[in-house]
Amino acid sequence: MKHVLTGLVMCVLVFAVPARAAQPSTSPAAQAGGQKQLDQAIEKQQAQLKQLQSEVSREESKSHDTDAKLKQQDQTIAELQAQLKAAAAAPQAKGH
Repeated sequence: MKHVLTGLVMCVLVFAVPARAAQPSTSPAAQAGGQKQLDQAIEKQQAQLKQLQSEVSREESKSHDTDAKLKQQDQTIAELQAQLKAAAAAPQAKGH
């Protein structure tokens, strides 16, 4: 999931930068202003990327924790079922 989000953001940047660079500019001042806006846009995208990566990491951590808890519960259920089988079989053996 993290790689997908990273890839999407990088694709946006890859397509945005050349498109922006291909636009003709009339003066050096306009070029400097355009570059500043482009730099700001890139910084904003990078900040959003870091935030998304952080959120993905949190969600993955929660998912791993939940998975571990479910595995433990499955193990407990299996142990209880084995005990129940043993308890159910014990009276029958005594009765015969």
